[in-house]
Amino acid sequence: MKYDVIIAGGGASGMTAAITAARRGCSVLVLERMDRPGKKILATGNGRCNLTNSYLDQDCYRGEKPGFPYSMLEVFGAAETLDFFQSMGMLTTDLGGYYYPASMQASTVVDTLTGKMRQLGVHIKTGTEVKKIQKIKDTFHVTCGTEKYQGRNVILAAGGMAQEKLGSNGSGYALAKAVGHTVTDVFPALVALESEEKFFQHLAGVRNVSALSVYVNGQKTAEQTGEVQFAKYGISGIPVFQVSRYAIDALRKKKKVEVILNLMPEQFTLKELMDYFRKVGYYKTAEEFLQGFLNKKLAFTVLSRLKIRPEKSAADLTQKELRQIRSMIQKFPVPVSGYKGFDMAQVTAGGVSVREVIEGTLESKIHRGLYFAGELLDVDGTCGGYNLQWAFTSGYIAGNQIEAENQ
Repeated sequence: MKYDVIIAGGGASGMTAAITAARRGCSVLVLERMDRPGKKILATGNGRCNLTNSYLDQDCYRGEKPGFPYSMLEVFGAAETLDFFQSMGMLTTDLGGYYYPASMQASTVVDTLTGKMRQLGVHIKTGTEVKKIQKIKDTFHVTCGTEKYQGRNVILAAGGMAQEKLGSNGSGYALAKAVGHTVTDVFPALVALESEEKFFQHLAGVRNVSALSVYVNGQKTAEQTGEVQFAKYGISGIPVFQVSRYAIDALRKKKKVEVILNLMPEQFTLKELMDYFRKVGYYKTAEEFLQGFLNKKLAFTVLSRLKIRPEKSAADLTQKELRQIRSMIQKFPVPVSGYKGFDMAQVTAGGVSVREVIEGTLESKIHRGLYFAGELLDVDGTCGGYNLQWAFTSGYIAGNQIEAENQ
């Protein structure tokens, strides 16, 4: 049997492409390496699955050509995604612009997609990894071990390299290269950053709302505000994930990277606050004094980094020491020495070069009938549902290009 389209990858983009093409009357085959489709979806949003986000601006996506996704997001964006799921009998809920399934269960999203594929007659083969794609005349020959399939079109939606245990092992890059496409450097994104500073052993487990800025060779390159999580290895949390791409890219280029944390970003009058607290808490130690407005472990670390004895009387702190404390609280330096790998990353930065893909259709500029979707492309979004939105958008765009043979 020759299918109208063979889709390599049964993740969010692959399933969306399959449903879109099948709704157009196309015969569809989905080849999924894992034992079931959509395994990575199950892990998103802490198992709740943040589908999309109502907020969108030019900083939500990154890559070699950051503006590449936006014209397609206008065709199939957040509103269309919500309609898409509602058309399959799944409601969503809005939590401050972040959209989740109404059940607050990622499994609902997977069940909705797989159920619709079955209802539309999509052929799904799990435990099947695509090893080779070859185009002979107007037909694609897809090899999976001893099994071979034929299709008039192919959509490569095999994912990136983030979290291999959930299905992303980078195999799609090899397939893309084998058919003549360029793959840009790939590296982990939306991931924790590591530091060799010994004080992190003491700070492990602390959470603190902070404003953070990434400096590369002394130049500010990114900034975010949110709850930073301190760990034995360094810093984590959503604001760290958001800026990690810039830090990692610089580290890979052997540049010096430092994150500066403002531990009290909402306190604009820190001097006045400290003067008042010192006045009313003159009987306290320096450590107790700082604990009046700062996490206990952070207070100890601030003093230790400044070599101020924690047991020193607050009343005896000099004006120079008070200035040093204020400066350390507002500019807490974290030298970045490394980062967690793909097994901990939420997404892959880099991928199939979008310069070789037609914007608006996602068809290859090299092979007619070959399309790309999802994380495999050099498009990565920030936290907040943007990567899943790109998966749904690109899956819809690619699937919508497929015509049934009898049409």
